[in-house]
Amino acid sequence: MSPDTGNKFTEGGDDSLSRYLKPDSPEIKEIKSLQGKEYEYSDYLGTIEYSIARYFYENDRGIKDKDAVAALNNIKNNYDKKISFFEQDLEIEIIENLIELLEDEPISHHEFKLAIDYVLEVIDNRSWMEDDQAYLKWAAYVMGLFTEKEREEYETEIRKLAARMGFSSKHADLMLMKGEEEDYFEFVENYGAEGTEELTDEELIAEMEKRFLSMPEDEKFDFLLENGPEFYELVGLYLSDLSERGEFDKIQTLYRKLTEKYDDFLYLYVYMGGVYLEKDPSLAKSYFEKALETLDRTDELSDSTREVLRAQFLNLIKKLK
Repeated sequence: MSPDTGNKFTEGGDDSLSRYLKPDSPEIKEIKSLQGKEYEYSDYLGTIEYSIARYFYENDRGIKDKDAVAALNNIKNNYDKKISFFEQDLEIEIIENLIELLEDEPISHHEFKLAIDYVLEVIDNRSWMEDDQAYLKWAAYVMGLFTEKEREEYETEIRKLAARMGFSSKHADLMLMKGEEEDYFEFVENYGAEGTEELTDEELIAEMEKRFLSMPEDEKFDFLLENGPEFYELVGLYLSDLSERGEFDKIQTLYRKLTEKYDDFLYLYVYMGGVYLEKDPSLAKSYFEKALETLDRTDELSDSTREVLRAQFLNLIKKLK
């Protein structure tokens, strides 16, 4: 049964979040992480993340991811103190929303800390992105807080980032949580990986690469012929692998088959140029020239990314003269 709150916790700040938590059982203490238990704890994780996203979107567009991290750590370390102890509005927003949930659905102290740790990890998983509000914007996006215009602008921003990082459109969709994650999971699971639901985005890509390289050669060919432009990182990975093994006949066979099937495969030309950079500079130059010709016909690139690539290609071509 939930404790009697007396006066509402928003009045006076005399309530404490810890009063709404259950004692830890030996079984609960055995839980190390909520990875793989997201569905079971979705109400708590969702409340924390929605509180952060809504505060950012509705109250303070100037806060940074580091502010959310600081708020969560302060709550985790001082959740036994009265609400009046907390000075930041974001902290109070999170605590009050959690108390409303915990009144009816309490969890233990250990589970609460694991929930905080989980969200901290989610924030950290986006720290590599070129934005000190990467998590906050992503959270507002996936929580459906953005207007249609803001949503479109955010998706464009992420696709530009993915292009700059050399990621495929599939990876961009994965970053946007647009329902294409199954493509990655299906690929990995088809080749024997287990526990993929617990992988981060980056770990999932690494596992996918590992499984791809373990496939028989004919299956690699078939997969790339069917999915090359969508998983072009794997094209580059395989070409590099063949190059290290000195199997240039296979490289040319794959190149011929891919160019027969796909027009304007920009990254294929780039990878081929890289493969032959030292072995045959003249041939490498021809591939970079093809990449340059294809550049303006590649729609998914932003203007700024296109110009950066153009400068890089021209520089390489000049050096290879």
